[in-house]
Amino acid sequence: MGSESPAFSLLVELYRQGGRILPQQDGLQVKGRGERLGSDLLEGLVRHKSDLRQLLGVRMDGATGSIAVPLSSAQEEIWAVERARPDTTRFGLTSCVLIKGRLDHAIVTEVLNALVERHVALRTGFIEEGYPSVRQVVHSVRHFEAVVERGPAHLVDDPSVLLRRVAANQARRTFDLAAGPLLDVELLMLGKEHVLLTLRRHHIASDGTSFAIIVDEFCRDYLALHTGKRLVQETGTLGYPAFAAYEQAAIARDGRGSLRKWWRDELSRAARFAAAADRPGQALEPVTLAEHPMRSFDFVLQASLLVELRALSQRCGESLYSTMFALFRLLLEANNAPGAECIGVDASMRDEAEFERTVGLFVNRVPIVQGVEPQSSFESMVAQVGRTLRGALAHKWLAHHEIEAQGTAAGVSCFGYLFGFHNNAHATFSLPGCSVVANHVHNEQEHDVPFVCYLSEIHSSLRMSVAYRALPHTEALVSDFQSSYLQLAGLAVVSSNTSCSQFIAAVQARQQQDNDGRRSAFARLKRHRPSHVNGENDNA
Repeated sequence: MGSESPAFSLLVELYRQGGRILPQQDGLQVKGRGERLGSDLLEGLVRHKSDLRQLLGVRMDGATGSIAVPLSSAQEEIWAVERARPDTTRFGLTSCVLIKGRLDHAIVTEVLNALVERHVALRTGFIEEGYPSVRQVVHSVRHFEAVVERGPAHLVDDPSVLLRRVAANQARRTFDLAAGPLLDVELLMLGKEHVLLTLRRHHIASDGTSFAIIVDEFCRDYLALHTGKRLVQETGTLGYPAFAAYEQAAIARDGRGSLRKWWRDELSRAARFAAAADRPGQALEPVTLAEHPMRSFDFVLQASLLVELRALSQRCGESLYSTMFALFRLLLEANNAPGAECIGVDASMRDEAEFERTVGLFVNRVPIVQGVEPQSSFESMVAQVGRTLRGALAHKWLAHHEIEAQGTAAGVSCFGYLFGFHNNAHATFSLPGCSVVANHVHNEQEHDVPFVCYLSEIHSSLRMSVAYRALPHTEALVSDFQSSYLQLAGLAVVSSNTSCSQFIAAVQARQQQDNDGRRSAFARLKRHRPSHVNGENDNA
């Protein structure tokens, strides 16, 4: 760390000592216990205040150059993929909203520029020249223009088809990670009454959770300017340079060696679960992306069921997420899914208040080791899932490949299945004089895991979106996914103290019943098949 800028080194030390920092209009707000921070650290912060403000993205008139700092672990992995596959589209995230009404182009442009100025992550660039490894810098504010195009004169009968086509086309466009910006907005005029609003961003700057922040602020700022008010002046949002320092401090505090040991022990536990279930941990084959297309489907958990699941979660002293995760794990067990002991989870890196409203901070993926104790109750399993989740999140600081290396050593495959939660940003879209006709959140088409399951809040209901690569074990699972998951959820709210083995048996019994019914129906069709089949064999 000696080769880093003094300002960045001071920031790492501040976080290591439990301190906090926020940029203010004319200075910096530093918090922490004085005896822990020490006079030398505080004096250093004062001495390098100008560089710290520049590093944290405060707009400074007359400032020249940028301070280059290291990348976080997740950023490094995205950068490596981008450089290895320059034509990849896996990190281009595009969302389309079809609106009835007119959007003011000038206001959209002003709002876009306010967002880019406010959020440091959207002004972050990445450079290699002149450094031993890639570095990131915060660019000064520049003016950007929202693109306006004219589309078909008439709206198509099925708007969702148009949204998906536009989202897919936009996702193929690449970003300039060196110059930025990492967010753009486009308006496609459809006749006289509709406009298609497309928000495109790079995953290195915005994950699913932080995109909700962009949408909320876009709507808020548009409404303010539309009604003649001034934009809200905000300070105190941090970006990736601050987070990279925070991550370095967390690793220095815990020790990289102890983090590796924790994951090695945890993933060895997954191997023992797999052996006990006579289910090899390495049953999942490496995925060749080009050979197996992505498919997807979704369904809704209605409000009444959701209310009961929330009440169950409260009784268990856990979050709704833990309950939904436990149901997912039981579903994998009922289908004897290979590698089910080690489930991936989206682990938000925001675990401090100063990062909560920050765009960026790429969501990391960590494996969750979760076995199924057949005789324990479902409520007990929910509590265990909560403990396992908290343990994994407390040790999430290693990069993906470092954690996966511990899994390889233990003999298990990480990230065979991924379970995540994202708020549906478009559910809150509210613009004056406009109404949402349809929206589409574009799914990544190059997942590095074969199976992804996401939860999205839609008003008082919950949508479950499933994307999977066409592989034998994923297609077997999705063939009955919706019915089985809803069945498990229904059993949980009426009989949460029932043993896990009974939950699994109930799903398997219904699946067998359905299969028997399908076989009987097919047999009846064969019996009534016309006998004149031109001499062909009457074989199914």
